[in-house]
Amino acid sequence: MPAYLHPGVYIEEIPSGAKPIEGVSTSVAALIGYTTEGPIGEATLVHSWDEYKGAFGGIHSETDVLGLAAFNFFLNGGRDAYVARLAKDAKAATLPTAAPAKMPGRGGAATINVLAIEARSAGAWGNGLSVNALMEPNGYRFKLQIRQDGEVAESLSGLSMDPSDAAYALTVVNAGSKLVKLSLPAGLDSKFKKATSVSGDLTAAPATNWASVVKDAPLTLNIDNLGAKTITLGDPGVGGYDGAKVAAEIAKQVLLLGPNYVGFTCTYDAGTHKLTLTSGQKSASSSVQVRPGALASALKLGKAAGGTELHGTEDVVPASMGTPAAPTFEALTGGDDGVAPGLDDYNTFFAKLRKVRDVNMILLPGQTMPASGSGNQVIAAAVAHCEETASRMVLVDPASGYELAQQNDVDALSLSTSTYAALYYPWVKVANPFYDRDTNATAPTTLTVAPSSFAAGLWARTDGTRGVWKAPAGVEASVRGLAGLEFTVEDGDQDQLNPAGVNCLRKLPSYGAVLWGTRTLATKANPEWRYVPVRRTAIYIESSIYNGIQWAVFEPNDHRLWSSLRANIGAFMDGLFRAGAFQGQKASDAYFVRCGLGDTMTQDDIDRGMVIAIVGFAPLKPAEFVIVRIQQKVGQS
Repeated sequence: MPAYLHPGVYIEEIPSGAKPIEGVSTSVAALIGYTTEGPIGEATLVHSWDEYKGAFGGIHSETDVLGLAAFNFFLNGGRDAYVARLAKDAKAATLPTAAPAKMPGRGGAATINVLAIEARSAGAWGNGLSVNALMEPNGYRFKLQIRQDGEVAESLSGLSMDPSDAAYALTVVNAGSKLVKLSLPAGLDSKFKKATSVSGDLTAAPATNWASVVKDAPLTLNIDNLGAKTITLGDPGVGGYDGAKVAAEIAKQVLLLGPNYVGFTCTYDAGTHKLTLTSGQKSASSSVQVRPGALASALKLGKAAGGTELHGTEDVVPASMGTPAAPTFEALTGGDDGVAPGLDDYNTFFAKLRKVRDVNMILLPGQTMPASGSGNQVIAAAVAHCEETASRMVLVDPASGYELAQQNDVDALSLSTSTYAALYYPWVKVANPFYDRDTNATAPTTLTVAPSSFAAGLWARTDGTRGVWKAPAGVEASVRGLAGLEFTVEDGDQDQLNPAGVNCLRKLPSYGAVLWGTRTLATKANPEWRYVPVRRTAIYIESSIYNGIQWAVFEPNDHRLWSSLRANIGAFMDGLFRAGAFQGQKASDAYFVRCGLGDTMTQDDIDRGMVIAIVGFAPLKPAEFVIVRIQQKVGQS
């Protein structure tokens, strides 16, 4: 409670109690299966076919079931999809590590690679990659080029091997490259050198001339990127300054700067007449920089005065591989596609997918119901996953080449009777993207692909144009990309299949290829959930309300909370009623929302911390059988 301690006007904001419930997305698919490129075992969100190609490389072959499914999903209206590549024993292509090094350091470390490079994802596709490094003239930076199938596909310039640098190679490449990722080879840290700053030849500057310049003159250094520090050399004492005394005085003054400079040395070589300033640490950030000044010029220290500065990354920065005009590329090797995943791989991923709450549809390219009736454990696991989450449906495919002509053929498949599953038939013929009359004339002109991806795309398309309560079937549900059907379904065939919950793709005169069925596999076992739009509308309402009333947790459990829940849920349901989602001419006929003591709760429920709201709705059922009765009018006198 606010405190009112002095007379005056107090302005306070109070909540209105209106907490609108937003509808969840209903068109997010999860495509799970085997392919030969892309991250393994992770749900990667893509919003278009172009994004899928960027992450998974497109359609790799005529048997790339995941790529074909993704293409047809987006072609038929799909918008968002989590794609999961599953594969066993797949290996990423890598830059060989055997001596001599394929990417040695520029300081002469020729026995090891200074960078470990591997393809962005596992698979034989990475064997088509090769890499090149070129030194850049501006210090210790380099350019990395990645070639794919003989053509330079990526070029990243200005890279550094200093982790404190914004252009640190591992950070830039791993964040920006779609082809490779970098790491440091084991033990490479020991290869970092102590940075040095070496003067020019001091023969022309004898000690007798130094005294007037050196004594009390400032020398500004930046050692190990700790910041610019200025030291002043003191009185040299008897005999004045010589090279050795200058070196000793510089070392003394730097060490006085503090413990961060312990190990710093400065020496003078009487044979070469050069001063050498050396950092005290071996690291990627080791450096000794001398800023321009009168004393620096006199001692010929720093690049501006003719000295040289060698960074600590001397032996960890790649040496040039060839020349800019004639670069040398080294190939990555060892990539392996692995083999198709097993039940354990799918179960592991289904556990991850529980945390991705916005998925509504699950597709399993490559997994079908065998004609033998032995069932499919992966499909069974997917159905169990959908029933557990109660927020998504799985689209099931029969086996290719198996014709469903009558009820017994459907029974032989041993299908689930879950309300969270739907089956589509027959398989679809599409144009073969690998057929080329000039270069690949022996390839088949069409491929036969599973129908579930077409249906999922149509679910998404119908949701966007009509709403989740509209059956994704009918003359509006035209199938795109279809070149033919594996089997022709006529009225007599569908007489047998429709009551069994098989949704057919058909070619109708004047309308072309369409989806002509909208039933779940619970058609007979649970008629209340016979229709796909009824089940999906319920999922939509449940998920939206679940997300929209989280605010109610830990609120005081009294009539104010119950009234607020009734108002907010009621407003959401009324919006759906006005959008045409329910039966009934009046709201009272279409839905109800109840929440209150003596109605949905007892005092014992409240004592146990429970607030219970009951929401009911009258779902729209599709006009599956349109009956027109015609009667002759008999003339009357």
